Amino acid sequence: MRQKRSVRRPAILCSAFTIALSGVAATTGTQIAAAETITCRANAGVFYTKPDTILQMDRHNEPETGANSWVGNTTIGNTWNGKTLAGPDGRMYLIADNGNVTRQRRLATGWENGGAGQVIATGWNGVTLPSQRNRITVDANGDFFWSHDGILAWQRYDEATKVWTDRLIDTGWTSARYDLIVGAGAGVFYARTPAGALHRFQYDAASQRWIEYATVVGSGGWQNFAQIASAGGDVLYTLDKNNGQIKWYRYLGGGTWAPGPTVIGTIGADWQLSVTTDDCKLVDTGQPTRPSVPARPNAATNVIEGAAGRFQYFYTDDFGRLIHGRQRTDDVGIVEFTTVLGYQQYVGTPSAVRAADDTLRVAALGKDSETRTSTQAPNTTAWTPIAGAGGWMPGPAVSAQRNGVLSLFATDAAGKLWVRDQDPGSKQLLPWRVLQSSGLSSDITAVAHTEGIDLLVRTTSGAYTKSSYVNGVLGPWIAVPGTGWTNPAAAVANPDYNLQAFAVQPDGNVVTQRETADGFTGTWKVLSGVVANGTPAVAMDSGGIVHVAVRANDGFVYQTEQQAPASGAYRAWVRLTDSRTGASYQTATDPSMVTRGAGGVIVTFRDLDGISYIYESTTAAASARSAETPRSVFTGGPAPKPNI
Repeated sequence: MRQKRSVRRPAILCSAFTIALSGVAATTGTQIAAAETITCRANAGVFYTKPDTILQMDRHNEPETGANSWVGNTTIGNTWNGKTLAGPDGRMYLIADNGNVTRQRRLATGWENGGAGQVIATGWNGVTLPSQRNRITVDANGDFFWSHDGILAWQRYDEATKVWTDRLIDTGWTSARYDLIVGAGAGVFYARTPAGALHRFQYDAASQRWIEYATVVGSGGWQNFAQIASAGGDVLYTLDKNNGQIKWYRYLGGGTWAPGPTVIGTIGADWQLSVTTDDCKLVDTGQPTRPSVPARPNAATNVIEGAAGRFQYFYTDDFGRLIHGRQRTDDVGIVEFTTVLGYQQYVGTPSAVRAADDTLRVAALGKDSETRTSTQAPNTTAWTPIAGAGGWMPGPAVSAQRNGVLSLFATDAAGKLWVRDQDPGSKQLLPWRVLQSSGLSSDITAVAHTEGIDLLVRTTSGAYTKSSYVNGVLGPWIAVPGTGWTNPAAAVANPDYNLQAFAVQPDGNVVTQRETADGFTGTWKVLSGVVANGTPAVAMDSGGIVHVAVRANDGFVYQTEQQAPASGAYRAWVRLTDSRTGASYQTATDPSMVTRGAGGVIVTFRDLDGISYIYESTTAAASARSAETPRSVFTGGPAPKPNI
């Protein structure tokens, strides 16, 4: 191939229309596409694999406009027996009947390495079957998207290390849902339904986000094509299964297509058509950028109950390390702290959950806006190597687990809420996807219960808003009375699954409000007796009593609780003290609280020296002459100082 010059040409703009020439219907957009541009090489490499295994190449001179102008067809290979895929920058892949994947690359002067290919994968069986040939593609980045066994997999081959990385990015990809997939840009691909509708997707591998998901861009007629290929930049080449015509299309975005299609050639309807996937690129790829991550010094500890009723503590220290504290004995105050090895530039409070099989999973935000995760298997102390989980969020993700399935929630720099769900079968995390939302801060409270996951989020304007996430669907946002909030709220689910919310007003009053069937419609009730700052910690014990702890303006932690289950009356605030010495300790962090399976709750906080303080509650014996539920008694004090 000859060297190609790079050219830039403006996009062709038009209103939505029906492509009548081939009977393909484009979706009708209500707005005209934005003035986009694409950058294309001087021509696009188009490859034909004939039934006799001959490989031919031509170059289309006008991938931007679809004009019928070609350099000239030439034979460049033989024995190309299998599924042929073009990739970026001259790369070609041949998937054989035996499942071997061979990589070659076409240069301007001929084949790289004299045409000697490299087998880069084995075991990709079934791809050459007629029903499967159109269910694998390569995008402009060289990433493979492969629909098989009911899933959609993303796979990347590192040519330097010769290592594959693969991810499960979607489920439900049966042939009854989609029977063709074609890469058309950086993470962009189209999928066709058997009925002939065309859907556009964009997966950003770096942030692990769905930028676009299943947008209908063609409402019918696409089933008439035996194959679809792309030069990138949403430029599509289709092969008519009835007459072998190659037709050019270009999607402009916003539901609009460039005028056309244009018939630019004819080949055998049973030939394979492939096109170099990065010969055209959108100037605006729609890919996200990393936001700045504000410092979050002295962020609270996250505490969860692990196996055998022993508690697990997670926090980020002043050095940016992710610290794990493991309760070693039945004494809640005997905790061993270690560093989760790997990346060491974390901010904020980590999130953590315990799976049904007692596996621990922790997620923490890096200063680079990347969420990273690690797991610890049951009955072990080692953590798996830190794995990037993308996100690119300015604030930490919040975990919630319902019916054994994990969901991570985080807000992006534009104020939109994203979720990353766990696949119930494989336990892999599916990509981040955006939920209907706007104007949200990173202050997210997630409460999981039988009926769903309730989300109580502070807006950027200082209000709280609430929604419920149930089986992958987010409900409507409901405003919570009040404004001027500067910190996250805290909440716990009552037995009727309505929330009991707590917050600290700007004047330092701790307030609470109970959700009803109509939402948060009442006024906030002040729990007087303490001037607080930060965010309260709340938990409900096994007896139905809600406990609350806050950091007061004197630097100490105070605790209160309901006088009885479902009661609107709370006891007087009491400062937490060391049950051995009677001393109280000032905190540098907001307190955290969790329900204890054996009864009561656990409260923890840290001081400026990094020492953790841990308290457990017990219920005092009731007086024979009193019907009132006795107040809980908290015992505990400082845990051993971390030696890390």
